[in-house]
Amino acid sequence: MKKYLPILTLIFAINLVYAYPADVIPIPNREYVPALHKALQSAEKYIKIFMFSARYYPQYKNDANSLILNDLISAAQRGVSVEIILDASNWNRSNTLDNKQFADTLKKCGVKVYFDPPDVTSHDKLIIVDGKITIVGSTNWSYYALERNNEASVLIYSPEVAEYFERYFEKVKELSTEKMPEWFLE
Repeated sequence: MKKYLPILTLIFAINLVYAYPADVIPIPNREYVPALHKALQSAEKYIKIFMFSARYYPQYKNDANSLILNDLISAAQRGVSVEIILDASNWNRSNTLDNKQFADTLKKCGVKVYFDPPDVTSHDKLIIVDGKITIVGSTNWSYYALERNNEASVLIYSPEVAEYFERYFEKVKELSTEKMPEWFLE
C-alpha cells in the first residue's frame, strides 16, 4: 500500500489544480431557454457565444429561436458587446448556410459575428456572460434542440470557469473570419 501512496497523492494533487469553485445549475431540455434568456438579459458588459448550429425562422415570431435572437439584439442595443463564432464547415453546407442567415440578422443589429475555419468543425455550444456565467452543453439553437430533443446543458456561476472558456473563445476567434469565404458562397 505504501508504494501506491505517492501515486495517489499525485492524482489527488492533479485534481486540485483543475478544480474551480462554482455553482452549477443543470438546465436540461425545456429549462434551457428560460435560463439562457435570464442570463442574456442580465448582461451588462459582454456576451461571447460559440455555437455549432444557430437558426432563425422569420415566419415564427414567438418561438424560442426568436427569443434568443431578440435577446442578443436587445443586449447589443443597450451597449453590451455581443460576439458570436458560428461553425462554417466545408462538409455541412446546409448548416453553414443556416448559420449565415442567423449571422446576417445579427450583423444588421450591431452584433460581431465570426465564422470558424472551414476545415474545422466547431461543435461547441458555449455562452459566456460578463465573465461570471458560463452555459455549456449539448443544446444547439435550432427548433428541435430547443423544443423537442432531450438536451443536457449546465449554467455555471464561476469567474474562473468563465475566464477559462474566454481564453478558449479568443484563441478560436483569432483563427476565424468575419466574412464567409467567397468560395463557399458560389
